[in-house]
Amino acid sequence: MGIDLHTVAESIANKVKNRVDEYIVKLGAENKLMVKYARGEPSVTQSWQTLRLSLYLAKAGRISVSSFSAERPDEILRRVLDSLELLKPSPFYAPLPEPSGENTEYVDETIKTIVEEGDATRQVEEIGFSEPGDVAGKIEFWYLKEVLLGSNGADLRHEATSFNGYIRVFKGESSGQWSWTSTFYNPLIARKAIERAGELAKQCAKLPKRRIEPGKYRVLLSPMVAGNLVEHIAMAASAGSMIFGTSFFQGRKPGEKVLSEKLTLLDKPRDNTLPGFRGFDDEGVATTNKAIIKEGVLETILHNTKTAKLMNAKTTGNAGWIMPAPFNLEVEPGDATLDELISELRNGIYITNNWYTRFQNHVEGVFSTVSRDAVIVYENREPKYCTERIRIADTMPRLFSSIELIEKEQWPIQWWEVEIPTRISHILIAEANISLPQ
Repeated sequence: MGIDLHTVAESIANKVKNRVDEYIVKLGAENKLMVKYARGEPSVTQSWQTLRLSLYLAKAGRISVSSFSAERPDEILRRVLDSLELLKPSPFYAPLPEPSGENTEYVDETIKTIVEEGDATRQVEEIGFSEPGDVAGKIEFWYLKEVLLGSNGADLRHEATSFNGYIRVFKGESSGQWSWTSTFYNPLIARKAIERAGELAKQCAKLPKRRIEPGKYRVLLSPMVAGNLVEHIAMAASAGSMIFGTSFFQGRKPGEKVLSEKLTLLDKPRDNTLPGFRGFDDEGVATTNKAIIKEGVLETILHNTKTAKLMNAKTTGNAGWIMPAPFNLEVEPGDATLDELISELRNGIYITNNWYTRFQNHVEGVFSTVSRDAVIVYENREPKYCTERIRIADTMPRLFSSIELIEKEQWPIQWWEVEIPTRISHILIAEANISLPQ
């Protein structure tokens, strides 16, 4: 986009500053190119540009938070400012903090050129497929520029690129899926994900199909599944979730053991290889790498200044104006190979993908999630058959308190069921409750 974001953000700040006590203007320009796959071939290429304006406004303890297209903002700005006058003072109000963040930039020129020219033909050919087959999915190239200005003195810039996607491979009635994510273009990580999806589809296609009986099983969670579930663990450690009563860490304090000692879960906003990388949060506070769970102990509750005030704590640089959240996640690897994990699975189930994760009781962590794609059942350490969809129906604390082993290889995962970029491994669970979807 051929506009000066800082100039536009300053113009918007000038329009609001005399009508409010505090403000933050966040203006982002996003260029994206997406290649969709169907029947083994690239089928659709789409590119688009978006200009997004997010506003935090406060006056006399009243708070307004909004986000909308910034192409023609004047009419919406007027409405937002008028509606602020009608609000009641918020119990969440706290003054904006002094900014401490820093500008961040990590731009892969290949990705930037792709999205600006709207052409990824060469990259699609480079990624390719190791074998013909029915393939579906998408590849995305993304370039973001962002400016954050605030009445607290924040004047910050962020610029970054991203290369991510997921591919689903079909072999007859069987399928396998894998994803990848990165801040730089690397065809090898895409090929590796595609090959893994193909391996799972082929393995399941060769095995007989059989229903499994509901019950308790040893379970091997792929990085796709584990990534989806640890995202919920990270959000349960958000002070916002605790305040709103949707956390299974409700009432727990830093220093308390909450999960398996084998689990260390990190928030890593300073990791510039994952697309959540940035040097400041939505309040202009500096981000830091930190342990959320350290060897099973709740190490950090994620805060912005408002939740910190309510809970007599300090911001952790994880704003979200409403809900504090992590930027990038990483589970520290173990020391086992995938072959060793499968051997230790013995008589159990390898769940390779999932979706529809839902909570029946947030405070107790009662949840269910449905398998998708290959589900391989092992007997005496050998793959015996593939089963149809199954459901993990358990509690999050119990499931992640029964970790036996974690793979030493890590996989960078991001797709619609793993929204936060996550570097994670296979995780072996000693016991999970398995039911059948109705």
